Amino acid sequence: QISGYYPGYRAGLLPPESIPWELYNHVDYFVAVTSESPSAEFVFDNEANVKAVVAGAKAHQVTVSLTIGGWTGSKYFSSLVSTDSSRETFAKTIAATLTKYNFDGVDLDWEYPNAPGNEGNIISKDDSANLLKFLTALRASIGSKRLTAAVSVHGFMGPDGQYLKDHKEYAKLFDFITIMAYDIYLPVVTPLFGPGAPLFDTCNDPSYKFSVAQAIDTWTSTGFPASQILLGIPAYGYQYTLSSSTLDPTNFSGKENSLFFGAIDKAAQAQNVKNIAPTPTGCDSPLEGGNFIFKDLLTCGFLTPDAATGQGGFERHYDNCTQTPLLFNPSTKTLIAYDDPTSLTEKVKYAKSKGVAGVNVFDASGDTP
Repeated sequence: QISGYYPGYRAGLLPPESIPWELYNHVDYFVAVTSESPSAEFVFDNEANVKAVVAGAKAHQVTVSLTIGGWTGSKYFSSLVSTDSSRETFAKTIAATLTKYNFDGVDLDWEYPNAPGNEGNIISKDDSANLLKFLTALRASIGSKRLTAAVSVHGFMGPDGQYLKDHKEYAKLFDFITIMAYDIYLPVVTPLFGPGAPLFDTCNDPSYKFSVAQAIDTWTSTGFPASQILLGIPAYGYQYTLSSSTLDPTNFSGKENSLFFGAIDKAAQAQNVKNIAPTPTGCDSPLEGGNFIFKDLLTCGFLTPDAATGQGGFERHYDNCTQTPLLFNPSTKTLIAYDDPTSLTEKVKYAKSKGVAGVNVFDASGDTP
């Protein structure tokens, strides 16, 4: 199964009529955000865009779901599912929205139950248990429509502050989950520069052992069937400012060297991220948060058209340990960690070997035409 997130806020980059429907079995329309009231209707900035995406999907026999939440839209999930009454009302509100816009299902992107997410999010130790109760109510409200979730590489957090050891009951209610096996390393979070979506973590900082392989193993070993898992894969990367003008191999494992995991120039990094515009600006800066979509690496001249070689001052390297590429400009000490067709092929091969249902790309606007 090949799924993709369609970001409504980037309709200018990828208009509905330009979506390559022939590449997808399913699309998740991203994103509706949570409100304080469980009965509040979901508001879209561009309702016409929503309708156009749904119509396009239907015309091409592609199913389409509505994603609710996201990094900045998960604030009220905890309170919305905290009582029987609010769970029932919220479930009915979602069901009515799916009917109104002719969606085939709903995708819950709660970041994160009983775990830190965006500043200001409401959190409760009972979040994961309440989520399970809510899923029961939601399934009753939407019937056989598709019910999915975007989830972290760790699993759901239990009331004791430890990640759950058993996800079997969730698997009975979800059709699929998408494991967000990306943003493992981030410019404003991690102290070292690293790959956004490492296939393996054998070379990682020992205190930060997360990867595609780890994520699939975590979920399947806690009772979630591989046949209900979609591997989330990124169509973007992150920019870092390094302390050094050379890439010096790092060796944490004692076995393999990696081109990642060196030091960041924290002052320059903070200023660069601060100066980044919140909308695409072409090639002078990435998107908000230091994010470059893949196709801009080509259109901006950082990569040759075949994505095989760096240019414009950038050198392309491939880190065999994490199975991810990177671009490095020694004169500006700029490094871009990203994924490309080579690294994504390795992820897909690995996912298939583990028997997962498919992949889900975040997001469709990052791909080349």
